[in-house]
Amino acid sequence: MKHVIVYRCQHCGGRKKIFTENWVREFVLTCSGQLEPIHILRAFEDGVFGVCVIHCKPNTCRTLSGSRAAIRQVKYARQLLDEVSINPERVKTVCFQPGCDLQAELSLFLDHLKHLKDYGSKSAPDAPERKKK
Repeated sequence: MKHVIVYRCQHCGGRKKIFTENWVREFVLTCSGQLEPIHILRAFEDGVFGVCVIHCKPNTCRTLSGSRAAIRQVKYARQLLDEVSINPERVKTVCFQPGCDLQAELSLFLDHLKHLKDYGSKSAPDAPERKKK
């Protein structure tokens, strides 16, 4: 199975990794607003199945604008993915709230991804190999 990347704010579930599945690569950020579209694009270039970004509720974000920045960056990344014929539905945002079951959210996202054809309804060329330094 291909991997799913999870970018998560440390205030959404703590600093420790919470996803134990071997097909999940989890990155805990000090703020989800640090995420840049290039992180999402590179994940797909490396062949991931999907990307999930977990952020705080916009009005409870500790950095005040981090959640809004994350939402804005994901929206831009989706536009770029669509331009290169990768289904933008392969990127999901989850607004974390106390009591939110992140495992369930990830399972729903995985089910959604499984129902998409490979790279959605659009055919995408194979991602080129990245040069290693």
